[in-house]
Amino acid sequence: MSGPGALTALAVAVGVAATASPRDPAQNLARVRLVVSTTAGTAGITISGATLASYNSAPLDRNGATRTTHTGSTLQLSRGGSNQSADGQFDIVLADVPSQGTISWNLTAAADAESQVEVYSINDLTRPVLVDRFSTEAPEATFTTKASLISAHSAVRVAPFAPKLVLTQFYPWYTAASWNDPQLADHPLARYSTYESADVTRLARQALSAGIDAFVVSWLGSTGNGGDYDRRMRTILDAVASTGLQACVMTETFFANTSNSPNSTDAQTMLTWLTEAVDLFGSHPAYLRVRGRPVIVVYAASQLDPAVWADVMDRLRAGGRNPLLVGDFYHSRHIEVFDAEYQYSNVTLAEDALRSLERTETLRVRTFNLLRQGDRRRIWMASVTPGYDDRLLADRPTHVVVDRADGRVYEAQWSAAVDMAADWVMVTSWNEWFENTEIEPSDRYGTRYLDLTRSWTSIFKSSDQRAGAATRPR
Repeated sequence: MSGPGALTALAVAVGVAATASPRDPAQNLARVRLVVSTTAGTAGITISGATLASYNSAPLDRNGATRTTHTGSTLQLSRGGSNQSADGQFDIVLADVPSQGTISWNLTAAADAESQVEVYSINDLTRPVLVDRFSTEAPEATFTTKASLISAHSAVRVAPFAPKLVLTQFYPWYTAASWNDPQLADHPLARYSTYESADVTRLARQALSAGIDAFVVSWLGSTGNGGDYDRRMRTILDAVASTGLQACVMTETFFANTSNSPNSTDAQTMLTWLTEAVDLFGSHPAYLRVRGRPVIVVYAASQLDPAVWADVMDRLRAGGRNPLLVGDFYHSRHIEVFDAEYQYSNVTLAEDALRSLERTETLRVRTFNLLRQGDRRRIWMASVTPGYDDRLLADRPTHVVVDRADGRVYEAQWSAAVDMAADWVMVTSWNEWFENTEIEPSDRYGTRYLDLTRSWTSIFKSSDQRAGAATRPR
């Protein structure tokens, strides 16, 4: 399997020591509601003095002509007609809110337009409190609100999520003959077949020894490749059962259609796959379940729109099935439907860009439930990858190479995951040998990446976030 579309550049991250002093980015939280009205065609608000963690928005006009953004760093609304105002509401979670000083609301709108902004504290969602109001006719204006009006008596906290899990992508397509493929640049120290129970058991024990909790197994439904994927999944579940490792399904979403052809996703086929995953495997003693729910990882979840996913989930639940869905997407409204978010791999990003992305997403995903009363806590799963090299794959029109830099890339990825307070970690991968992202022992690297994994899983699982006491609900 290839990584996400972002795999387009070479990057080598700066090495880091295998130590961690995490500080959860989700600190000093406060909830704010902005009610914005403008006669401009469009208006946008950015925030300084605090960090925009997550937000929801809704038009307030009766005719439904106003449009509001739901993602990004700018709160934007636009009107649908020339003779009417645009009215919208933005419910926001802010992080890094100071106890003193000010928060700035930076408004940009069309010239000769009237705009008004009302600021409410909604730290108590049932009792919005108006704390400030501004108006302007200027195309650009900055308003400030005393931070104390927003942060005073705030009990907004990110709830911890347990257990802390480390998963790894596991590919079940290897036979004894696979290791003769000229497209492989490296090979496992001990050749194996994923069709052989004894071989899978050995791999599971290796993974478990490195602190990995579950194999995430590539799957194309029960009939994929003539039922081959179904047989492979059953073999893997039965094999890992004696080791203590668990396993779960990862849908190869690009192939979710009646013919299993690439680059086409059909909602009905996806519903069938999810139904089969729950019914065929969900009750197996080795299947990964969290809080009673079978976990299913959905690669390339953005292949279907959030509204389509909502319908798929409604139909699943109507049939008595309630899997915990982990979606591969980024900064998307899919978070409203899914229980968890990750990206397959971010290994092409330089260290600063990786940390920026993960800080944005750990804030957004883990605070999203705070925007609605009684909403469920989402799970942020960071991905860690040792490197990437698909130069030998003949069917790739372009190739991507990320040098492992003797483990420094992998360590930088792990360091970011720990420092950004990931709930779970996905190791990409255990055995994607064709793209050279594997961490299992190999001819080229020996046990180095298994050993690094063992060190970092220990750090991750023992890092209860020293700032964590401040993030627990009161």
